[in-house]
Formats: sequence, structure tokens, C-alpha cells
Amino acid sequence: MNRSKDQIVSVGFPVAIPGVFDYILPEKFEGKVVRGAPVLVEVRKTKLWGVIVQFKDSSPCKKLKPVLEIKTGKWTDSNRSLIELYEWIASYYQCEIGKVFKPVVRKKLMETAPKEVINYRIANPEVGNLTPRQKEVLTGLLSDSAHEWTGPVLQKEKGISHSLLSALCSKGALVRERKTVIREATELSRGGEKMEICLTTKQEAVFSTLKRALATPAKPYLLHGITGSGKTYVYIELAKTACAMGKGVIILVPEISLTPQTIQRFKNAMGDVIAVMHSRMSDGERRDSLEQVVTGKKRVLIGARSAILAPMDNVGLIIVDEEHDSSYKQGEMEPRYNARDTAVMRGKFQQALVVLGSATPSMESYHNALQGKYSLLELKKRVGIARLPLVEIVDMNAEHKENNWTFLSRLLHWRITETLKKGRQIILLLNRRGYSVSLICKDCGHTYMCPNCSVHLTYHRVEFSMKCHQCGHMIRAPEVCPKCKGEHIKYRGTGIQKAEEYLRDVFPDARILRMDQDTTRRKGAHVSILESFAEKKADILLGTQMVAKGLDFPGVALVGVLQADIALHIPDFRSSERTFHLLTQVAGRAGRSDDTGEVIIQTYFPQDPAIIMAKEHDFFGFFDREIESRKALFYPPHGRLARIIVQGAEEVRVREAIGRIVVEAKRAAPDGIILLGPSPAIISRIKNDFRYSLICKSNSVSLLNKVLARIRMGPVKKMKNIKVIVDIDPYSMM
Repeated sequence: MNRSKDQIVSVGFPVAIPGVFDYILPEKFEGKVVRGAPVLVEVRKTKLWGVIVQFKDSSPCKKLKPVLEIKTGKWTDSNRSLIELYEWIASYYQCEIGKVFKPVVRKKLMETAPKEVINYRIANPEVGNLTPRQKEVLTGLLSDSAHEWTGPVLQKEKGISHSLLSALCSKGALVRERKTVIREATELSRGGEKMEICLTTKQEAVFSTLKRALATPAKPYLLHGITGSGKTYVYIELAKTACAMGKGVIILVPEISLTPQTIQRFKNAMGDVIAVMHSRMSDGERRDSLEQVVTGKKRVLIGARSAILAPMDNVGLIIVDEEHDSSYKQGEMEPRYNARDTAVMRGKFQQALVVLGSATPSMESYHNALQGKYSLLELKKRVGIARLPLVEIVDMNAEHKENNWTFLSRLLHWRITETLKKGRQIILLLNRRGYSVSLICKDCGHTYMCPNCSVHLTYHRVEFSMKCHQCGHMIRAPEVCPKCKGEHIKYRGTGIQKAEEYLRDVFPDARILRMDQDTTRRKGAHVSILESFAEKKADILLGTQMVAKGLDFPGVALVGVLQADIALHIPDFRSSERTFHLLTQVAGRAGRSDDTGEVIIQTYFPQDPAIIMAKEHDFFGFFDREIESRKALFYPPHGRLARIIVQGAEEVRVREAIGRIVVEAKRAAPDGIILLGPSPAIISRIKNDFRYSLICKSNSVSLLNKVLARIRMGPVKKMKNIKVIVDIDPYSMM
């Protein structure tokens, strides 16, 4: 079928639809659309929003459906400016390009209307013919400091009836008008005093270097600054400079829990120029935030991972805070991108300065700095008279020998007591959800496994339930063993709920806050918890890894790590690096004022190098040791890695499929690719699907991508009920 140029478009979709589909572009839309434009089309009798990825002269399909609706204007122009980046993501991370647009082109997002409210304002305060009650209401409104009010405020807060408001409007005293309001994330609703920043000599030197680079960005910068060295102040001054140059700014943080403090600081220093983007926002809030960004009303976007994909023109500065954090890697769905690496590529495509900041840089980023791919800047001292905290390691094996079977060592128990007496605050880290890791029957040894996944159910005491943290399966916790009917049920392992209960028992006067996935489900809960702790309404903040990163509480004098080795011996080449990062980061929460803080690390492996070097704040020693191990095993940054997971309901067919993939990989690249496996995945079954894993290693990105593309399009694609997951640069080996 042949048609004139620009009359046929290929559309990709942000949902599980493979490939792209061709559509006719009606004449009324010609000249109004560009690549990257969101369009509404029909797919299998369902209307879906997709993205134009290509214009074509012809299509092999004989009967094409028309494009039904388009989005034009700034939104479309911003997508067009990023189409090169989106194509790179689709190619590098081996996914359909439509899925790259998912954060900004979703049905709910596209169809969410602007929010409108009815506002009232005074039109004529001297109007006559008012009743005594009407005069009273009008006089009250005139004395109000506000100039306009919404209907709910007048009716509910001021007690003015709808009929009375209508009468005042009909007589000309008030005017009623419809007004569009911006739905803002919870973090932006908080006020604060204007903050003036005075950089130290070292910070000023770093800022001056980055300021010069803003004018002519070349390669990314890695800012290696120890915890408390004031990297955020440098970011703020740099963002001010970029905005003064008329450029946009994107700032990434790894966790939603970090956004309140980060946003507050930027807002207090820069004013009302901040937009926010993260997964806890409603569709309306996300829509309004994106619209403010694409129209240029807000020039600074702060957000978690997906913010790097947001449409924004004329970006001049991209900051990735805590660049080492594994939260930047999306592993659950396509595209399985790393926001840090995507930020580097976005900087390249948009000629923007990229600054990666961390107290514990990733192996890849620091290696790139040493190799000259990134420019390296350092901040080696804390701001003011603050000093790095003293760190002590407690061997929990020795505690057991002394008959202490609680999860608190005697030293940490004593230090908590003393810190509470002094009126100082405490952060305790236990990176394990739930009450207990598992339950076991002492009579017959029966354990409680998820019926859908090859993992234990975790006991949550609050709901008296057993939950699977993989598939969400939940049952009521048993009172007797379902196998032998025995009543001797034993709790194994300490989860954060159990730790909270114990702390409340032994420190009854302490005010304790718990921060984990379970306590932050409610919208705005993470903001509320952190605000309460910042305002010293609590003495102890007990949390998972959420409390380990980037938070600044000057009142914290003691940090305790309850089980430092939880992730240390997971069969993953990054387990030591993760442990070192986590311990160093959480240790950095202590001593951020004039009082030298203290950190106590409890572990069953006190001689592990990652733990010892975290105690010494020795990033360089850890890097030198770990880089040699990576080099010997050909792991990143000395080799590129991809993980292929095949899953399905029938194990025989899953094994058959991954066997075909191995043959295909060897055929595509007999040399230059190292294959590890195939073998059952560490978690060998999730949601009743069996899972097999294959690792591909190579020092050539192009060769690796060639092999992976062939695998994706190979014979396994035609096997029914078999899913193939391709994960480039994987961060999880589970």
C-alpha cells in the first residue's frame, strides 16, 4: 500500500504490545505532529495512547486504522527533542520504544483533566441593597487577608451558605469564576524560611569548576564528597546558575524518602521554581507537574528514577545524587534502564552538564573517573567543625557466648540509654521488613513457604499475617501447625516490626518512629515521619535502607546497624559493594553537628573487608580491593554483563527455551561472549512460574547487543506461554 509522505505513522505503545503498528494520519492532523507526539489510536477494538516513532511512505498492511487524537504543543516538542535519547534506551536496554515513553504517556496521565475550582472574590464592596446578614459576611471578607476564596473554604471554614454566596454574586458584591489550580506533591506544600548559602573555600573551588563547565559541557563530572561535606549546597548554587542562564535542571535522588529534605532545601534557596516527580504522586499531580515542566513554568525538576525520562527542553544541568544507589536501576519492568547511565546519555544528547555525586561512588563511576571518561572532583572534609563519627564493630557471636540472645548488643543497649539521657537522637538500621523472617513448627520442622514462589513467607505481627514479598500472597498466621497440628510455632529471625516491639519494651519512655515500606504506604507518610523526626518529636528512628541515605538530622548522635551482614553473602558479585555503601552511608547520618557522633555496627562477620573498611571510612581501600576481584572475574567495570531470565508455568518447556537461547547465543557470537549457565534462578519460582537464568559477559557492548537482539527475535519468541527477560547491566542476580 503506497501513500504520500507523512500520511502513514508507526506507533509504539507503553504497554505489553510487541512491536509497532501502522496507522493512517488523517489530513486534518498533517503538519501538526512530529516524532514523539502522543496519539490516541485503536488497537484490537480498544483505544490506547501511543507515541509516533516513525513516518513512512508505505505500509505492508492493506487496511489501516486512522489516528483518532493527538497531543500537540510544548509536550510534543519536548518529546521530539528527546527522541534520540528514547531510541538509545530502546536499543541499549533491548525493549520496544513505546515502553520508554511509559512514565509520560499513559492512559490515565493523558486523559487526566486539569483540576478546576470555583473561586469567589470581592467585586464591589460598596454595593447597596444588602441585608444585614449579607453586609456582615461582606465586612468579614473585606477584613480577611486573603483576596479570593474557594467555595469549600467559604462554606465549611467560614460557615457561609451557598444561597448567601449566590445572593452576594447576583447583587454584584462578589464575583464567581472558574479557575484552574495546580495539583502539587505533598513535599511542595511545606513552607520554610529563605536559605542563604555561603560556600566554604573547598566548596567554592568545586562550584567554580562546575560553573565553567556549564557554559561548555564536555564530559560528566564525578563529585566524590564524604558524608556531610555539603554536596547539596554545591548542587543548589549550580542549579541557580543554570536557571540564570535560562536552562532547565533535573535533579535525581534514589529514594522517595530523600525528596522532602532535598525539595525543601532547593525551595528555600531558589523559590517557587521546583517541580516534583515520583511514583507516590497521583496521576493528577504527575500530569500538572509535567505540564509545568514542559511549558517552562518550573525550570527545576526533582525526582526519583523516572524523572530522567521527563520531557523538558533546553536542559543545561543534570545532577544524580547518591549516584551509586541500586534504586536507580529499574529491574521489575521494561525498560530495565539505569537512570544514572541514562542521565549521562541525556547530557550527551542535550549538551547538558552531568554531575554524579556520592560519598561512596559506584565501582563503575569511579573507574570511569580514573580512566578519564569522567572528570573527578573531591570534597574530603565535613562542613564546619563537624567530624566523621567514631565507628565500633560488635561481634554478635561473642554476645551469644555471653548469653545475650537479644538483637541488641550490650554496648549498643548502653549507648542508646546514654544518648536518650542526653536528649540526643538515634537512628537504627535494620534492612528487613516484617516481624520475623519465617515461622517453623518445633514439633515436625514444617516451614511456611509461599505456594506460588520459592521463598519463605514473612510474618507480619501487626496484621497477624504471613506475606510473600515477591508475589503479594498473604494468609492468616497459623495458631497450630497445618501439617502435624502442633502448637509449638517458633519465630525465626528478627524483622523490623519485632525490633520496634522490643525497643518499646526496653525503652518505654523513648518516642519511636518506624520507617519502612509498610509504614510509608499512605500518601505523604514518608514526609510526615521525617518531619516529625526533624522537629525532634521522636527520639529513635528505626528504619530499613530508607533511613541510610542522604538524610541530614543534626540532632542525631548515635547510629546503630542491627544486622550489618544481611545482604553480605547473597550470591551476587555486588553484595560486598552494597554492604560497604549501606554501612558507610548510614554511618554518615551521625555527627552532623558540633558533636562527634558514634556508630555501632553489629555483625556475625566482624572480619569481613567490607565491614572493616566501612568502619574506617576507607573508600579507596575498598575500591582497590574490589576492583582487582572484578578484573579477575571479568565483572563490571572490566566487562559488560547481561542477564537472561526465561520463565513459564511448565519447567520442562522453560528448560527447553533457555537451551535454545544458549544455542542461539553461541551461533551469533562464537567468540567474545562468555556464558555462565543456564541454571535455575536463585529464586527459582515466582507467581507459579519457573525461572531459569543465563549470564552473558563481554567486553564489547556492540557484540553483546547483537547477541541479545538475536535472542529476543529468535525462535523462543514463538514459544507460547514463555517469557524472556533481557536485563542489561543487571543489579540483581535473584
